[in-house]
Amino acid sequence: MHKAPPAEFQVIHLPARALVLILLLAPLGCAQSPTSPTQESPPVAEQRASAPAKREVPPAVEQPEPPAIAGQWAAAFSKGDLDALMSLYDEDALMWGTSASRMRKGSSAIRQYYAQLLKAFPGIQVALEETSPRVYGDAGVNSGSYTMRRVLHDGRVNVTSARFTMIYVRRGGKWLIVDHHSSLGTR
Repeated sequence: MHKAPPAEFQVIHLPARALVLILLLAPLGCAQSPTSPTQESPPVAEQRASAPAKREVPPAVEQPEPPAIAGQWAAAFSKGDLDALMSLYDEDALMWGTSASRMRKGSSAIRQYYAQLLKAFPGIQVALEETSPRVYGDAGVNSGSYTMRRVLHDGRVNVTSARFTMIYVRRGGKWLIVDHHSSLGTR
């Protein structure tokens, strides 16, 4: 004689319509928010009457987007303001300067580069030409060109064209340059 399997292993035969209905409605049952066994759900009428909770939006932090950083860099360079220049760079930034013979790593090496450059060429004026800023979440890139204008000792004006790429990240709500490459432009 054949022994019946325990109840948890018994096969239940359902009509095809019932199976389709179960398969269609099962995801709806899974999508409900869980409640604890001691917590009762509010009646349906109460759920409909209550207004949806408003999401709290943090206040906007006024920080320039990456496009403004290149303009701030040009303004600080033109003023010869070393501290303003350095406030734009991350502590661990990398930089290939236009007149650099090697890459500068970290803010103290970048500060030294700018200090020497500003001392050697006082009164340099930097003007951005073309820029192409892009933002990717908390990172941004700006590529473009600029000119450096300076008056030589004999009164002649020297204008040098250069191109740049700056990579930024947003740290603590502030955009900082983490990588900066600049090279002489081609004629």
